[in-house]
Amino acid sequence: MCQPGCYLTGMGVALVILGVVDTFFGIGALAAFPRNYFSRVGAPIWTGLFVVLTGVIGIMAGRKFKQTGTHSGFTAAFLTLSILGIFVAWAQLGMSSWAIAIYGYSCSPSIVRIFDLSAISVTTLNQANGYCWTMIHLHRAGAALGGLVVIMCLVSSILGCVACCNRGNQQPGQSGMSMQPTNQPDTANYPPAVRGAYNPQARYI
Repeated sequence: MCQPGCYLTGMGVALVILGVVDTFFGIGALAAFPRNYFSRVGAPIWTGLFVVLTGVIGIMAGRKFKQTGTHSGFTAAFLTLSILGIFVAWAQLGMSSWAIAIYGYSCSPSIVRIFDLSAISVTTLNQANGYCWTMIHLHRAGAALGGLVVIMCLVSSILGCVACCNRGNQQPGQSGMSMQPTNQPDTANYPPAVRGAYNPQARYI
């Protein structure tokens, strides 16, 4: 039965791709805003690396399932990592949402003034406003990626649970049971014939 194996492999590939995208997104955000505390934490980077690891384990679990027709240790590891990935992705979603809540949904002058304009090579208020908006958009993208990772890890945990409960095409062993008859016919034990004894069925020649 290869369907669970195919599902595990496909989900593993999807997680690897999503993890790579999330990792490079975090690296880009850190390079663009090195002085931002939320970018320094690197939540998308750590989440992306964890999701890549989960996806690789999922691919190995899918291949093992195709070979043996049943679950293995990789399947249990994939299930465990998928569940942990939900909480890791929630951490990324929470950090990005926290940053959006602090900087606000619009770059007001009070928000722009908190930046060190000399440190980020910004000289005018309009440039600072653009800097602020770019950072907020990146945090929004980080929150969206975190939510997508939560959904993907939730689906992968469900598939891992189904695969762990699926034992493939194993047929139950045949068992036989012999029954002894309870009513046996009565058998008369006659004594052996004695020479010279009267036998009514004997023929006289």
